[in-house]
Amino acid sequence: MESRNIVIGATGGIGRAVVKALTERGETVSVIIRNREKAEKYFSEFPNIEIIEGNAFSSFDIEQACLGKQNVFYCCNIPYPEWKYNAKKLLRISLHAAIIAKAKFILPGNVYVYGHAQTNPVTENHPWNAHTRKGKIRIEMENIIKERATERNGKYCIVRFPDFYGPYVVNNFSEKLYINAKKGKKLLWLGNPKTVTEYVFVEDAGKALVEAALSNKNINQEFNFPSNSPCTNKEYLSTIIKVSGKNSKTHFLNSNVLFFTLGLFNKTIYELKEMLYLKREKLVLDGHIYKSTFGYSSETDLETGVKKTFEWVNNFFK
Repeated sequence: MESRNIVIGATGGIGRAVVKALTERGETVSVIIRNREKAEKYFSEFPNIEIIEGNAFSSFDIEQACLGKQNVFYCCNIPYPEWKYNAKKLLRISLHAAIIAKAKFILPGNVYVYGHAQTNPVTENHPWNAHTRKGKIRIEMENIIKERATERNGKYCIVRFPDFYGPYVVNNFSEKLYINAKKGKKLLWLGNPKTVTEYVFVEDAGKALVEAALSNKNINQEFNFPSNSPCTNKEYLSTIIKVSGKNSKTHFLNSNVLFFTLGLFNKTIYELKEMLYLKREKLVLDGHIYKSTFGYSSETDLETGVKKTFEWVNNFFK
């Protein structure tokens, strides 16, 4: 049976979570990926998905992959230093392919568009007041989707999430918490340890995105989807230590001077510096509209999610 769903950026944390959620619903799924060997490692438990070799920067590859599809899940993520040059370019390629295919375009959004939280919890009506370069880029990206949908009678759905944690969330930072905790090593994290923030279990986010995408209630709408249980940064790390059974120490990087100095030598840290406000200021999402529309909310509490993440780490990082 030909697949009616395609996931672009399927080897990222949210991309793979979408693949998992789709297959659990009995949906047919295609993924487009440059490295088949990597795909086979990431999707070994889903033998029935279609793997298409191609490049997300290739208009031809993406247009061919999207033909005949009803839903295009755009889950691409690129390193912060590339956002300025490639974030909108990459989005336009997949969005154009979805419009040609007359498919719904589904985007996992984030909280960057809101900037500093003026009220908590943050609803969908919160002003878009991004003060960071990346927040302004995300606003442009969402506006591109809406403008193209209006011009070409396209369909889209955007669900905004807080930070992800869980299986296949790999960014050379988050997964190291779990790898180091297994060994009892020091855990490094960002921001103020006392700040209440949100970490949503990535597989809950995948289910939420799929639920919205496959519903007819979501045409050209946007939703916020919060975590199961907001916590402080310290509580997040303490839960990881508790579940690990080791006795790791923690250290929080929260100095502007340190980030400025390190940023002179490291482009990623330089780009990360402006996003530190999300680890220093409370910003939690309101999920009432999503839940009243689809009847689903994040179901995985923090300790359960951390246990599932450790199970993945133990198998994946052998």
